[in-house]
Amino acid sequence: MESDAWTEVAVRLVAFSVLPVLLATLHVRLDTGANDRLRKAEVYLIYLFMLGVAASGLSGFFGHVFTPDAVAESIDWPKGSPFQQEMGFANLALGVLGLIAAGRRDGFREATVIAVTIVGVGATVVHVTDILQEGNLAPGNSIQNVGNLLKPALLIALLIVSRRSAVAATEALSFDRWRKPIVGAAGMVTAVVGTGFAIGYSLELAVPVTLIAAVLAAGLTARSASTSRA
Repeated sequence: MESDAWTEVAVRLVAFSVLPVLLATLHVRLDTGANDRLRKAEVYLIYLFMLGVAASGLSGFFGHVFTPDAVAESIDWPKGSPFQQEMGFANLALGVLGLIAAGRRDGFREATVIAVTIVGVGATVVHVTDILQEGNLAPGNSIQNVGNLLKPALLIALLIVSRRSAVAATEALSFDRWRKPIVGAAGMVTAVVGTGFAIGYSLELAVPVTLIAAVLAAGLTARSASTSRA
């Protein structure tokens, strides 16, 4: 069971922290419309908000609310605490914020990044404190912190790049027309990977099922990027 916990946490880290960056990189390389810093940053932001924040948040909600004992075991914390349900709804809030932020380009994004950063850094402080005080190196208490810190760092950096590279008024319509299908494609990718992870987790086949979902997601990303127009 301990090895299963390590595997599931590692797969979650890859699916919701590493995969969004890989898919965004694939999209940027294939999309002829992603031809400047602003558009490249926009692609990364969309995939991170969708898959990195929304899918991760929704996954965390279902884990804390519907399989709380498994989550508690992966962190090596006591089972049966009602605080897990509260944490589940906090994750749900982040998931909804991520879905909305992917399609927005106003201050809603900053608000979402602030929320992701506070939750991620706060959770890491709690986990690191537990490691130092109790020596708790359970996967959910240790390697999960990589994702907790990586996503806020990437989102903050990319948002700064995006805000410093404003869209000219004459290009606004073209930019919106270009980014709209990317939001849709990232949404489909999020549904595929999120569903794949959930099915794999429930069947104790997290690695193969999530891998299949990731391959399908890469195909969807490549198709969307190759048909995108500036």
